[in-house]
Amino acid sequence: MRSPIIFVLLLSFLPLYGQVPVIVGTNQKFIHYTDNNAFVLIEALEPGITLYSLSRKYNLSVEQILVANPDIRPDAIPLGYPVNIPINSDAISFEPPGNGEERIWLSYRVQPKETLYRISKVYLNVSPEVITTLNPSALSGLSIGQVLHLGWLMPSKNSLCPVQVMDMDSSRLKPQDYMKVALDEGKVIHHQKGLAVWKPGAMTSHYYVLHPTAKLGSFMEITNPMLHRTITAKVAGHIPPGLYQTHVGIVVSPSTARALGVLDQQFFARWRYVE
Repeated sequence: MRSPIIFVLLLSFLPLYGQVPVIVGTNQKFIHYTDNNAFVLIEALEPGITLYSLSRKYNLSVEQILVANPDIRPDAIPLGYPVNIPINSDAISFEPPGNGEERIWLSYRVQPKETLYRISKVYLNVSPEVITTLNPSALSGLSIGQVLHLGWLMPSKNSLCPVQVMDMDSSRLKPQDYMKVALDEGKVIHHQKGLAVWKPGAMTSHYYVLHPTAKLGSFMEITNPMLHRTITAKVAGHIPPGLYQTHVGIVVSPSTARALGVLDQQFFARWRYVE
């Protein structure tokens, strides 16, 4: 009588075999690596949280945060808006902080074409062994979407974080010129469509977009098929896990929505980007 029950239990564990477990730590935050050769941490604005409180939390000035978020207006940031927090790699500790020290567990989601060597040596300037010590599963290789533990952020050491301004206004780029260059270089262009959302905020001449996997700092061509309007937006970050519904494909800035002629905060769009 017990054998069928045991068989069912064994089946229930089979899908887990071979999967890399998601590492979860106390006070966990995800960081992202940008084309400006810098890390950013995305912090969603929650009730009671202000730019000033974020600056105190991460040992930055409000001005440094504003430079990393050129599309927001300090006095009118909507609830839930993803704020880029610049992170100094020198403020990352690879050993557990001592008792009494403030600690933020840093996680990183592996992107296409990234290797253990690139993440450790290029991004963090440490040996691959440092990362594999924190992530034993990485010894057998990395997979796209795999979550790595990259140490602990020490906010007290984040004050000298170099902040770089977005060096190009994407509103000056013609979509067809950008894609033509990408095709000429033999790059892979991904075509997607689905639900796009945006939230009210500051209107500027810069166009920005959040996407689950597109490379930070790259450019994405977005089309509103209802009005046949197409613009190029800069990928300013990845969509924070849990902040939006899973079927949301992209999150665009208010100025991007305006340029596309969008009125509703949810709309159907097409987009393409270079891998």
